[in-house]
Amino acid sequence: AKEAAGAGTIKATSLDQIMYPLVFKRGRMRMAPPPPEVEKAEAELATTQKSYRLIPSKAAMEQTKEFNVNLSDGNLPLFVADRLAFASSRGPQVPLFLEKSDCALSYQRLRDGKSSLPEQPTIRTTTLFDTLESMEKGTRPGVGQLAFYATADDLARASELLLQ
Repeated sequence: AKEAAGAGTIKATSLDQIMYPLVFKRGRMRMAPPPPEVEKAEAELATTQKSYRLIPSKAAMEQTKEFNVNLSDGNLPLFVADRLAFASSRGPQVPLFLEKSDCALSYQRLRDGKSSLPEQPTIRTTTLFDTLESMEKGTRPGVGQLAFYATADDLARASELLLQ
C-alpha cells in the first residue's frame, strides 16, 4: 500500500472487483472475494450516500476528442485497432485500451513482427459503459475475446504497489 498526500491508502485491484459493487452499486458478480478494502467500501454503501466513479486520464480525454465521443461522468474511453489481437490459450484476445497511444504502440509492435499489416492502424473507440451494457444484453459478438488493458503507466504503478 502507498500513502497518497492526505488521501489515504492506494492499492491495486481489478476492474471487476470495483465496477459492479462500487461504481454501479449492483452487487458482486461471480468472483473471488474482493480485497478487504473493497469489501469495507461495499458495506459502507448501505449506510452512506458515497459514490465511486472512474476518472479517465488527461491523455485519454485529449485522445478521445478526435473521435467526437461524448463521455458521461465516470465513463472511460476504450480504443481498439482493427486487426490487432493477441494469442491466448482461450483463442485470440481483442485488446481494449484505455489510451489511444497504448493501442497504437501495441499495433506497431505487432506490425513489426508481421509486415503484412497496414503501416497505420485503423483505431476505433467506444466507451466502457457501452461495452459493458452490450455484454450484459448479449449484443456484443465475441464477448469472450475482449480483454481490457490498463495503461502502461498504471500497470507499472500497480506492480510497484504489489511489491510493497
